[in-house]
Amino acid sequence: MQKNNSHRSSRGFTLIELLVVMGIIALLLAILLPALGKARATTKRVKDSTQLQQIHKGFITLSLDYNGNYPTPGLINRIGTTPGVGAEDLAKNTHANMYSACIMNNAFDAQSLVSPAEVSTNVLAFSNYNFDAYNVTSAFDSYWDPNMKSDLTTLSNTSYGTLHLAGSRKAKEWKDTKNSKFAVLSNRGVKNGSLAPADYNASKTLQIHGAAKQWEGNVAFNDNHVIFDNKFSPDGIGTFSAAGSTVPVPDNIFADDTAANGADSWLTVISTMSAQGAPTITWD
Repeated sequence: MQKNNSHRSSRGFTLIELLVVMGIIALLLAILLPALGKARATTKRVKDSTQLQQIHKGFITLSLDYNGNYPTPGLINRIGTTPGVGAEDLAKNTHANMYSACIMNNAFDAQSLVSPAEVSTNVLAFSNYNFDAYNVTSAFDSYWDPNMKSDLTTLSNTSYGTLHLAGSRKAKEWKDTKNSKFAVLSNRGVKNGSLAPADYNASKTLQIHGAAKQWEGNVAFNDNHVIFDNKFSPDGIGTFSAAGSTVPVPDNIFADDTAANGADSWLTVISTMSAQGAPTITWD
């Protein structure tokens, strides 16, 4: 019987081979990670757009119960303690109360009010919403959970800028007008729509969707279409002319364009409101 002297030789990877493999992996990661990051950002942007559209649809649905008007806290819970009777309670027209009333009426949930691209630690979804807070008897006079907040300097349970709930804007467009040129809801913007470096570059809103320190955001119009834009006067927005001029000026959706006499869109986050309807607006 012939003896087989052959044997298998085994050895590990050499240092050079390991370095080559590690180099290939590093190269692949360098190629793939930016693409993955962009895909993740795109996914957040699309989900954010869907949330805005759902919120606006919730406004439209509730408007059927309010003669075509979107939910207005001061009209839901009027001055006095008799349901549906009394003057509008302007002090109740904060964005926190408005959104809380919408949640109470199942127009959407609290999580929908926080953008998937949110960057501020002051913005958190409202947890443990108290549906039992609804009690319209005279002793309670409660139509929503009052613990919801909309103060970007401390705590806000919504990410979004919403049409200013005061003055002629509210009277004209806080309703189901189906106006394709009027913005009612968007990712919040820089304070007063300002491009001054001290306001613009310090704003957290540039980090929500933007790249290289530029604001980008989803904007919902009153016909329920949503666009993604990088301008404070987004494509398709309405225009106005200042007194004594015929030159059309595009609407800055984050600025109170005084020349428009309240006919412009102004998206804010109102934390408190006085009995006379004077708002406290918060920005970040």
